[in-house]
Amino acid sequence: MILEKFFTDKYDAQTIFLNPDVRFGEFKKFVCAQKKEFEKQHAANVVLLCENYFEFAFNFFAAIFARKNIYLLTDKTRLNQLDFEYILPEAPCACEGGFEGDFVSGEIMVNLFTSGSTGVPKNIGKTLRNLEIEAKATIDEFGLQEGTVIASTTSSAHSYGVAFNFILPFYGDFKINQKKIEFPEQFDIQGDYVLISTPSFMEKLAKYDFDFENAPKKIFLAGAKLKEEIYDYFAKFSDVIDIYGSTETGNIAFKRGGGIFTTIRGVEVCAAEDGRITVKSDFFPAEKMVLNDIVEKVSEREFVLKKRTDRIVKIQEKRISLDELENNLRTHAAVEACHCFVYDEKLCCAVVCNDETKEPAEFKRFLAGFSEILPKKWRILDEIPQTVSGKIDGAKLRKIFGSNLSMPFVFSRKCSAESAEIEMIFKRNSNFFKGHFDGIPVLPGVVQLYYARFFAEDVFGMELPHAEAKKIKFSNVMKPDTRVTLRLAINEKYVEFTYLADDKIFSSGIFVK
Repeated sequence: MILEKFFTDKYDAQTIFLNPDVRFGEFKKFVCAQKKEFEKQHAANVVLLCENYFEFAFNFFAAIFARKNIYLLTDKTRLNQLDFEYILPEAPCACEGGFEGDFVSGEIMVNLFTSGSTGVPKNIGKTLRNLEIEAKATIDEFGLQEGTVIASTTSSAHSYGVAFNFILPFYGDFKINQKKIEFPEQFDIQGDYVLISTPSFMEKLAKYDFDFENAPKKIFLAGAKLKEEIYDYFAKFSDVIDIYGSTETGNIAFKRGGGIFTTIRGVEVCAAEDGRITVKSDFFPAEKMVLNDIVEKVSEREFVLKKRTDRIVKIQEKRISLDELENNLRTHAAVEACHCFVYDEKLCCAVVCNDETKEPAEFKRFLAGFSEILPKKWRILDEIPQTVSGKIDGAKLRKIFGSNLSMPFVFSRKCSAESAEIEMIFKRNSNFFKGHFDGIPVLPGVVQLYYARFFAEDVFGMELPHAEAKKIKFSNVMKPDTRVTLRLAINEKYVEFTYLADDKIFSSGIFVK
């Protein structure tokens, strides 16, 4: 149904993108231009990494009309894990032209990737028809009306994003807000709209008592567990809908607070013999799919999630539930959040702590009251890293735990698209103070550079080249337990960093992009 719109001028006057506005007829010209570019290249595959919703859309359709295979990837660092030749699109200029040929949506494959806890991409294929059926079911289930404006904080290159940010508006004649919302000040949307986001993004807004000037009519959330207090906070403004699904199955069910999920129209679920959820729907090609979540049926369309079987690990010949470890650790008054995982054959734990005086040893002693098997490696962070789809970012955690450097304690972050201020201390017992210098500890310059780069990449969602920093200036000695601010500013060419406290500058420099 979506592709039929390209073979007629019936929809050309409709506005499909907002801010800036783009009509469907103009959009078709970009699709046509990119189609011609793809046809010039012999590679049979197109990989879409586009964060820009407009570019994602015209590249997606251009790949279809050029008869290329489509692969969606949320993380460019995984490109080197692909074992086939591919095209990475560049933006074309619009051009006149038409569309020819027979295209059957049930024969057009869209390839997504999921990695779970391994970090190795696993290819999940669906047809365009699967995605269209899912879009219709979503529209019917939630009563979305033609002309609805879709605004989003998340990428289109994963199952949840492609369904809500892309297929849904093109199928339902909705409008897409072109600006991806990454910071609070970007909520400047006029008129009625629906927000597509993740629990982790909304949790950050709630943390700073964010108040919408113009609240969305509905907020769809997916990617991680939604805390009840976060639901309650935003339910004051909007209809908050918590979506449960997977890359393999697409969207499965939803809830509005509480613990009971209701299946989306067209989806059937039951519990397998071992309690795992079994899903049947036309949202994916297989006859059925068995996931690792243990469920308990409440009624024909309702169920409760109990636990995940893939979070049971074997340590020292004993089976340990990572969920249980985390739930016990969260009962400590200083623990705001935590995540346990296995890395390099060791049990690891990342903790978000609200008290700078607390050390991993205290949490380890506390957890010993619940479990015989304890994490070997600990890190105290200001937040648990999340991917663009709102799931735990295993790659970032492995990077953090793969370094032998102690983490600074972060008090706060103030971030925008162009700048950031991160308030922190480098604690006296950090391992990089040992021997530097005995009796008069001083923070090494190499550590200042390491964490300036670390937080710049984290805040701005980028990877800086591993070349030496430039224009480095060390103005004052930084001693342990000094409350400092790391100030970051980004432009097209470089990222500038400055460590300071009040008017005293400790160091500064730039990283060339």
